[in-house]
Amino acid sequence: MQKRITGQTSRSAAKERLAMELGPRVHQRDGQDEASESQAAPLSVPVSLVHEISALWSEYLDGREVEADDDFFALGGNSLIGIKIIDRVSRDYGVALSVRDFYLAQTPARVAELIAQGRART
Repeated sequence: MQKRITGQTSRSAAKERLAMELGPRVHQRDGQDEASESQAAPLSVPVSLVHEISALWSEYLDGREVEADDDFFALGGNSLIGIKIIDRVSRDYGVALSVRDFYLAQTPARVAELIAQGRART
């Protein structure tokens, strides 16, 4: 496990450890086990959508450059910023993301996948 100079466990190392301990989440739907939607096979997501989501994150992260696979929390994201982004996605794209799904997605590319999945359902 990674340690900071102060001796505190880094957030990313703690998240990795928790994910390993919990393993993949399985949901019951109609009596059958189903893997979490965030682990479903990725849809073909337009690159332009990924860039739009990266730019949106940048707006809320003080103009930092955000790439498709950058981790939300590593960029300085927090729960308040996350809620603001979720609200903006709902307004701009008409897709309601759960807080849980947003935080599990962690990257603009994966959030774009969730938006594409949401659009496909409607």
